Amino acid sequence: MARIQEKWRESLIDVNSIDFNNIELKKIISYPPAGNDVFECVGKFNNKPLNFILKSERGKFADFSNEIKILPMVAKKFPVPKILESGRINELTYIVLSKIDGEKLSDIFKEHPNIDKERYLFTYGQTLAEIHKLKINWTSAKIRDINTYPNATAEVYKDLDEWESNLIEFLKKKKPKEMNLNTFIHGDFHYGNILWDDYKITGILDWEYSGMGFKEQDIAWALILRPGQQFMDNIYDVKAFLKGYESVNNYDHKKLYWCLINGMLHFYLMNKSGDSGYLNALKKQINELLTAGDLKKYLKDN
Repeated sequence: MARIQEKWRESLIDVNSIDFNNIELKKIISYPPAGNDVFECVGKFNNKPLNFILKSERGKFADFSNEIKILPMVAKKFPVPKILESGRINELTYIVLSKIDGEKLSDIFKEHPNIDKERYLFTYGQTLAEIHKLKINWTSAKIRDINTYPNATAEVYKDLDEWESNLIEFLKKKKPKEMNLNTFIHGDFHYGNILWDDYKITGILDWEYSGMGFKEQDIAWALILRPGQQFMDNIYDVKAFLKGYESVNNYDHKKLYWCLINGMLHFYLMNKSGDSGYLNALKKQINELLTAGDLKKYLKDN
């Protein structure tokens, strides 16, 4: 069942001012939270009633032109939205996409506490592994801040305590010498971009960051605990995901170990003023990984 989200911020464009070609906008019914501006709309496409998703850039951090090109290619194997129309307004790109029905894992696990969570997470990891096996020769995926260790001099990371400072130094010393950018990655494969129905994935969304990139970073991005997330906060969920991944593909344990700690620290520092329960959960996971010393031992001993 679709989740109706109230308007939570002002968008950078006036949707009603877009001069669509084949789209008739009747009403905006939901404002799904996202990095860009996203609207769930009711209207018509080629004069036929249709619910659709409108995405509009909020900046250059995303690459809509990349998503427009890649969606028809990955649609041959994965359930992805269809591009109905795209264009520019106020120097910002927008895309109109078909709406895919399905629920997010956060809602499924919350409403069905006794459901077979391991089965879902196995499929979650398995699907990312299948994406990583795609033989697509594409341009490089966009490099993001989280691809390297936190910059201790950046304003967002000021006033570091001893634990945080020591961890950044650890990440500097242990950073993999080679981060092979030879795998086609999704680039944003976290639970909010995956839709489900009865243990099956019905939609994989937001491919603007996709391209040739670092496989282990893509895996870590899916495993990092987000604020308010009620799973991936324990070793059993991580194991279920990686078991699914390993049923199809392989990865470098040492590189994933570094990517996990690095990614978790990024999220910890970005949310320092937020919920203490979330920060404690992240810190606990990081310390467990550090105590284990490597990913294989962490997975084996817990």
